[in-house]
Amino acid sequence: MPRMKSKPAVASTAAKRKQLARTQIQFKNLESRLAVLDKEYAALQAATGKLVAGLLGSAAAKAKATAPKTTRTPKVQVGKKAAIAKAKPGRKPKVQVAAKRGRPAAPKAPRQTVESTVVALLKANKKPMAFPEIMATIQKKKLIKTKSANFANVLRRTISTSSKIKRVGRGVYRA
Repeated sequence: MPRMKSKPAVASTAAKRKQLARTQIQFKNLESRLAVLDKEYAALQAATGKLVAGLLGSAAAKAKATAPKTTRTPKVQVGKKAAIAKAKPGRKPKVQVAAKRGRPAAPKAPRQTVESTVVALLKANKKPMAFPEIMATIQKKKLIKTKSANFANVLRRTISTSSKIKRVGRGVYRA
């Protein structure tokens, strides 16, 4: 029985090129349609703004309504460049804006953890402390807010797994 020959790879490459050309044409058509829709949207925004300004009657509202709205159309890449662009996360971090002031908010203080609190306590004491002393000091000074049913277990776990807290003896620790 004779073996059947498979089609050469060139035919499949040619078919892929035709498909790519069709896709690029469709993409260009969609881009032009997007530009038309953006213009229509800008016109509708302007009309809505004028209506709102007329209803409110204030100069600030009129100024805001007549200000041109800019629309940004994203650039879309096709082919290898698109795959590379998707692979690289290049997002800029968002800046927090203070409410109604229009300026960046003050950076938040780093969150205080159980470990950082215990390390600060041990450094302030300058001597090694036993676990019951650490626990009593934290509870007496109310250094940590917790919803834990058994905070002693949380504290033991934190102390035992911390790289900043060293065990000096049985149940005795230093920073």
